[in-house]
Amino acid sequence: MHLTDHISDVQLNEYLDNESADRAEIETHLDSCDECAARLSALQALFTDLDSLPEVTLSTNLAARFTSDRKLVPQLPRWLTLTASLQAAAALVALIVAIPFFSIMLPKIEAPSFTELLFELQSIWASWLDALSNYQLPNYQFTDLPTYPVELSTLFIALAIVSIFWIFGNGLLLRNQTK
Repeated sequence: MHLTDHISDVQLNEYLDNESADRAEIETHLDSCDECAARLSALQALFTDLDSLPEVTLSTNLAARFTSDRKLVPQLPRWLTLTASLQAAAALVALIVAIPFFSIMLPKIEAPSFTELLFELQSIWASWLDALSNYQLPNYQFTDLPTYPVELSTLFIALAIVSIFWIFGNGLLLRNQTK
């Protein structure tokens, strides 16, 4: 601080609060500068007057004006919202890509009866049990295992069903987190 400089109001307040690091320099300046000494005296008088005022309680609670009556809805983290959106977009793209295959394969698909499905499941289960009962180490050849051809349309239908369940599951998951 130079002799031509005056002490700022912030510095005077810090000096009065005993928070100033330049306390010795301020006191030296106050001894030589009548203007800054007068401002310090006025500030001390103001604080004395403020301290002498009686404590007054407010007739109305001002805090009620600034607090919200509604509960704030918690926001999901941005990364979670972005991830779910990208996953939903990827599932939608997969469905759109699969639609032409559905239109080609749907006329060829015959809906089997419930009994036929159960009979096919039972025969698959029995053949797997037979394969497992014939399993021998280390001479067993994997070519002896029965293979089951899966049509491309069945894979696309399974993909579509899984995608739909996935989209609805994520929607329910995200909806439950915002409540």
